[in-house]
Amino acid sequence: MKFDRFKQLTGQSAIKELHIESHEGDVFVLRVLTQSGEEEVLEDEHGQPLRPQSLGEARKMLIDAGGFEALPLFLVQQVPYDEMIGLDARQEAHKTPLSLHAGL
Repeated sequence: MKFDRFKQLTGQSAIKELHIESHEGDVFVLRVLTQSGEEEVLEDEHGQPLRPQSLGEARKMLIDAGGFEALPLFLVQQVPYDEMIGLDARQEAHKTPLSLHAGL
């Protein structure tokens, strides 16, 4: 989903929540969950996934765009530890609620 479309849908209350997914290293991906249950990765104007270099950069991007203060925002982290030590790889991600302005 392109960022402009995301902003439009947020204004129409069609977005349920936004996940900032943390992957290995400095890889972050923004995933949108719609009220209808769809999930899409946020993209730039060229159709490439938005990949902020840090949690702070992701939050700043949302603050600068404006209009996202009421949107539920979560940091989602996959934890590979259990898989690495031979335990069941099926596990839930850690989902932590965030605020746009806390800590900035």
